[in-house]
Amino acid sequence: MSGEASLERGWTLEGQGMDGETVRLAFGETQVRRADPGLTVGRHPALADLVVDHPTVSRRHARLSISGNTLHVEDLNSLNGTMIDGAAVPPFERLSIADGQTLVLGDVTLTLVRQR
Repeated sequence: MSGEASLERGWTLEGQGMDGETVRLAFGETQVRRADPGLTVGRHPALADLVVDHPTVSRRHARLSISGNTLHVEDLNSLNGTMIDGAAVPPFERLSIADGQTLVLGDVTLTLVRQR
């Protein structure tokens, strides 16, 4: 027995902004399920659960939520928009996002990776 606790399943959003700065957000399945109505992603630490410090990301940019085993993204009427694989996410509409898909918040491009 290794003595190591098993890690919770979750996701990472990894990538970079147009300025080349690396961004990595990690969050667990339980964290998303407990957050009602979801985890907020944005630039302002007091308003967002997951912070992306980039000028093209709104203070409260998007929300991540889960239904069943599906992760969803909802744009919170951000100034510079949200896209999944190049398709715009309409404000306040939840769209599913899956492992390997690209999420763009303003000028920050992130790839979703499912941690098992």
